Amino acid sequence: MPDAVFAPLVKMSGLQFGFSKSRLVTLAVLICGVAQARTVNLSHIASHVPGAALHSSNYRRLQRFFQHERLDGDATARLIVRLLNHARPRRLALDRTNWKLGGRDINVLVLAIVTRRFRVPLMWVQLGRAGNSDTGQRIALMQRYLGLFGAGSIELVLADREFIGAE
Repeated sequence: MPDAVFAPLVKMSGLQFGFSKSRLVTLAVLICGVAQARTVNLSHIASHVPGAALHSSNYRRLQRFFQHERLDGDATARLIVRLLNHARPRRLALDRTNWKLGGRDINVLVLAIVTRRFRVPLMWVQLGRAGNSDTGQRIALMQRYLGLFGAGSIELVLADREFIGAE
C-alpha cells in the first residue's frame, strides 16, 4: 500500500495514541486491512498487508500489536469519527450482540454510527453476562458518548424494542 495512504493514517492516529512510529504503522495496516478484508479476522487481514513478508510473519505482527498495546476506547472513538469525516449530526444505532466463544457467552452493548452504506461500531461495553442490558448500562454508554462529542452531534438514536425505559 502506498505511503500516500499510510502517512495520513499514521499522522491522524498519532494524535490520538502515544504509540511508537512502528506501532502507528501497524495500526494503519490494521485499519486498511479491515476495510479491504471486510473482517476483523487477523489471518484474513494479514493477507492484505503490503510488502514481501510471509503471511505468517504479517499475522504474527498483528498478534503482537494486540499483545502489547491497549487501545483506549475514547481515543479510538475520536479516531473513528475523524476517519469517517463525519462532522454533521450523526445517526446512531444502539444494539446488543452476543455469541459463544467456546462455552463462554460474549454479550456486548454497542453504539454505532449509521452511514448510508454501513454501520461503524464506535463504543461498546461487554455486559459480562447473558441477557439484555439494563437501563443503567445504556445510560452510561450514552453519557460516555455525550462526554466526548456532545448532544449537538446527534441527529437521532435508533434502537429496537429491547431498549425500553423513559430514562
